[in-house]
Amino acid sequence: MAPPPKPNYQHAGAYDRPSFQNAFTETFAKSGRYNAAAVPDMLVLLGLIERDAGITDVRQAAYMLATVMWETTYPTTVTHVAVNKKGRPMVDKKGRPVIVKQRKWLMTMAPVNEIGQGKGRKYHEPVKVKLLPDGSVRITEQDGDQFQVTAAGVVTPLTKKARMGTIDGGAAAKAYDDDDGVEHAYFGRGYVQLTWWSNYASSGAAIGRGLDLLLDPELVKTPEIAYALMSHGMRTGKGFANGHKFSQYFAGDLTQYEAARRMVNGNDHAADIAALARKFETILLAASGKAAEAPPPAAPLRMSPLQMAPLP
Repeated sequence: MAPPPKPNYQHAGAYDRPSFQNAFTETFAKSGRYNAAAVPDMLVLLGLIERDAGITDVRQAAYMLATVMWETTYPTTVTHVAVNKKGRPMVDKKGRPVIVKQRKWLMTMAPVNEIGQGKGRKYHEPVKVKLLPDGSVRITEQDGDQFQVTAAGVVTPLTKKARMGTIDGGAAAKAYDDDDGVEHAYFGRGYVQLTWWSNYASSGAAIGRGLDLLLDPELVKTPEIAYALMSHGMRTGKGFANGHKFSQYFAGDLTQYEAARRMVNGNDHAADIAALARKFETILLAASGKAAEAPPPAAPLRMSPLQMAPLP
């Protein structure tokens, strides 16, 4: 008996939306973390993937979706009417429904803040940011250390023995209090958490936004920028990916969903995210119409920085 045909993982452009959304609901609706309100944000993310000229493999898209599902699952307070053992709504002495609040972890599929906003870490405390006439930026940390950041995101110390990061909760130095810069905090934000002011500077420059993210860190929570950061890192191995990139894990017959976690956070929950990625692979293959086609030879990806196809 002939072996079953291999899936054709090569895909660029649009997926069949009804097919994708129906399969997504069927696959994840019974999950304790399912959140129907996250579907519009998931479709925004899918649209960004579809427009990314550097994403040409279904497995890449699957891993991005799985990573975002895991990384943006967030504690949320939900309310509902309490029911008794017979499943009937409970009421208080005045006949009003008994409302119960419950803390649940639910998928959001949208850029989020780091839980705790980096509390206890050396990047937690805000810094002061001053845009200088030559287009560079001066950074003053709470311990008084100062740095200059060029428009290309290159960091140079301005004070002797300056070191990035400060003790969380420490007293601010006089140099910090006297600085006339704008105060910003650089805890984790995005689809994959971008932390430290220096990374906001270098990553913004890498995706063609100059020092925009350093000057306005909340931009990282916009889907377009959060996606650009994630895609650039996973495709090139730069920034948060620490040298690990898609072409090392997905090429031809090579599929390594668990090892791909090294791009984001070592081996942390690698098996959990791999299981999600395999489910997304099945969904995406069906939505691409290529679930049983023979794959063409895979070519290594050399796309940098992010290239987006024009909107229709």
